[in-house]
Amino acid sequence: MKIGEYVEWEYRGWRFGAWSTLGVEKERKSKVVVAFHGFDRHADEMGSFEPLYDLDTQMLSVSLVHHGSSIPLAPLDKRAALSPELLMEAIESYIDSAETKIELLGYSMGGRIALTLFERFPEKFSRVIVLATDGLKMGKLYKFVVNTKLGKFTWGLIDKFPKTNRKFIDLLRSLRLISEHKHHFGRFHTDNHDIRQRVAYGWASHREFWPQENKLAELLRHKSSEKCPVFFIFGDRDKIIPMNWSLPLQKELKGVKNNVFFIEISSGHVMRHKSTVISIVNAINSVT
Repeated sequence: MKIGEYVEWEYRGWRFGAWSTLGVEKERKSKVVVAFHGFDRHADEMGSFEPLYDLDTQMLSVSLVHHGSSIPLAPLDKRAALSPELLMEAIESYIDSAETKIELLGYSMGGRIALTLFERFPEKFSRVIVLATDGLKMGKLYKFVVNTKLGKFTWGLIDKFPKTNRKFIDLLRSLRLISEHKHHFGRFHTDNHDIRQRVAYGWASHREFWPQENKLAELLRHKSSEKCPVFFIFGDRDKIIPMNWSLPLQKELKGVKNNVFFIEISSGHVMRHKSTVISIVNAINSVT
């Protein structure tokens, strides 16, 4: 993995943090992959996926809002919505080169960010890879917490009475009213104050980052004649975001084979381990 450093910059009322190799090497190269990590993860973890790229490609792994040092600055509210347009401008202001070829890489929630940027600004990117990507199906919990007043109020109660919440989730599991996976999911997202705040504010701040299935499908069909391949990689043991979440999009893209690839590898939801990264490299090479 290349040597990187954690960087920060401010742009139009927002502070962005990122793990970057741009400023470490003596010369800026002409290719940069802009990466986005998963929920409650760290920007530097995306460096594990550098084997997907050639040695001339540098990485700017941007922290999701309310992760690392990426936050809305006062007087903006903590739940302020970051727009795809502002994020794209902020990234380009940091890279500071109109001639740079940009690739997109996103993992889990970060995949949703990457797909939205691609949907809005397809002409800016030369390749897109999304791993176990969110954004193909909106979960009920997300809809409830982000899009309803009752959901915001309920989440506030969960943060205020965490022990009661844990007992309730455990009770639901003991009565077999929820699966082991949903029990783990519920406990993980409510386990401590920091992650509960990250759910409340982080989910809200990214609410404009949802690719529209019909628009995304139309774009992918259009790009099939151009050199911008898009890879959707899923794990065959992933219970959080399984490959079948992509089936509606695959149906929309029936007959499109030139540049859009849906690939399933031997993996769970976590994909940053060396052996899994090698599997991803081999899978991409096998179809290109």
